[in-house]
Amino acid sequence: LFMSNFQIDKNGYYGEYGGAFVPEMLYPNITEIKERYLSILDSEEFKNLFKGILKNYVSRPTPLYFSKKLSAICNAKIYLKREDLAHTGSHKINNAIGQAIIAKMLGKKKIIAETGAGQHGVASATASALMDLDCDVYMGEVDVQRQMQNVRKIQMLGANVIPVETGSRTLKDAINEASREWINNPDFYYLIGSVVGPDPYPDMVVRLQPIISQEIREHLIENENRDSPDFIIAC
Repeated sequence: LFMSNFQIDKNGYYGEYGGAFVPEMLYPNITEIKERYLSILDSEEFKNLFKGILKNYVSRPTPLYFSKKLSAICNAKIYLKREDLAHTGSHKINNAIGQAIIAKMLGKKKIIAETGAGQHGVASATASALMDLDCDVYMGEVDVQRQMQNVRKIQMLGANVIPVETGSRTLKDAINEASREWINNPDFYYLIGSVVGPDPYPDMVVRLQPIISQEIREHLIENENRDSPDFIIAC
């Protein structure tokens, strides 16, 4: 699940960046995860469950599609990694499933998450439903109005969408409110969707998402007789 050249040091730093800059009241919640996540990720129970769900539920591997028309326009061989064909329509589901399993193995009963465009909210709600966990998704009021289609998906999956009306009413403020709920409810699990947040969250996401690059390598060996592209472009 992991590539050694992206390892963090003992304080959660990637070089000069990283660490855990959080309110003191959040530190016990973070510490509980930090002390147990590696042993969970390394367990055969986790590996077998995660691998099986990615294959049979998320529909991995996703295709690596050679885009003939775009390649002709750009005078280059351009492949598209079709993460949009994964269940829920984006790469977000890989990490959400992995962290939901971790939450379940930690004995948590509820997931809290934040979302901006809504894709992580949909993935978190989906993973929570699969693992029989309740779910609250915090979303800025402005984003709720802009992304109503994803809001409806989240609600259809049984999760609660909690509009945030403070500040700019967007993602930053949703993160703040989700963090406050976690302070008040340490028995919940905060599911972060990107390589951000306090240690060990960046490390967890880095360990859960390499399935994408592993599949790219396998497909490139098959299609191009090489295991890596010259360039990778991603959002």
